[in-house]
Amino acid sequence: MCLGILLVALTNTAVNWSSSDGFCGQFCHSMTWASVGYKRGPHFIDQVGVSASCGDCHIPYDSQHATTAEYIQLLGFKAQRGVKDFYNEARRTIATNEEWEKRKPALRAEYEGYLRAHNYVTCLGCHRLDSFGGPRNQMKQMIHHEAIKAGNVDCLACHRNIGHVYETGSQAGAWYTIEQAEAGGSLYRRVCSACHGANLEGGAGPALTGASWRQLFGGAKLLTPWGEIKGPMAEYAGINFTTQQSLDVLAFLLWKNGYPAGSEPLANTRQLSEVIPPQ
Repeated sequence: MCLGILLVALTNTAVNWSSSDGFCGQFCHSMTWASVGYKRGPHFIDQVGVSASCGDCHIPYDSQHATTAEYIQLLGFKAQRGVKDFYNEARRTIATNEEWEKRKPALRAEYEGYLRAHNYVTCLGCHRLDSFGGPRNQMKQMIHHEAIKAGNVDCLACHRNIGHVYETGSQAGAWYTIEQAEAGGSLYRRVCSACHGANLEGGAGPALTGASWRQLFGGAKLLTPWGEIKGPMAEYAGINFTTQQSLDVLAFLLWKNGYPAGSEPLANTRQLSEVIPPQ
């Protein structure tokens, strides 16, 4: 019995260690560049000081209290991935940064394909949609209402670069077209101007230009003002914006705050991971 307990303890220790950032980012030298991107991202240390380990995001059931069957699946998945990683490490397929950059798009596509095929099992290990309750999570609840109701999610539709951030110094602009901003302006004047002013100068609601805009959204992702438009603002106005309508209103606000237009409209929520410079 003692031998069995010791074996289980050693196995569990090895499972936890091989899912850690120390293992993936230092011991496994191929992941050096992935580790750098991870440490720039919001999963490394979030607003309350909690980190998501490599295993939490990349190994199914690693981030939750797994059942016996799930734990067996976890071990099988780790073994399969370990053999593959060991083979590629031995062949030194990404031994240099240049090789890593060349293979990164394919590796990203493979991982994103896994998430979609398995209904984002690793994301939902930490983020339960039905736990978005209480006044602090009201906006999250409204934004995710349709996903909660349907029972399925597409986390990557909005949360691009959530795990790894490789680009630094986001460039503002070219997020929308003038035509889109004009369409958003029509919606804004009809629905939002009563509270925020015809010229975004504020009223019952805060001003959405100048110093007020910078204080509210400078340094935040586009996702933040879009979430306010799609969620609380629309609810307060008694209207249900479609995703595209809320993107159009966001384009109008960006236009009025001096961010340059581009040749393509803002039409995909994956673009909302871009950061709004503080100016």
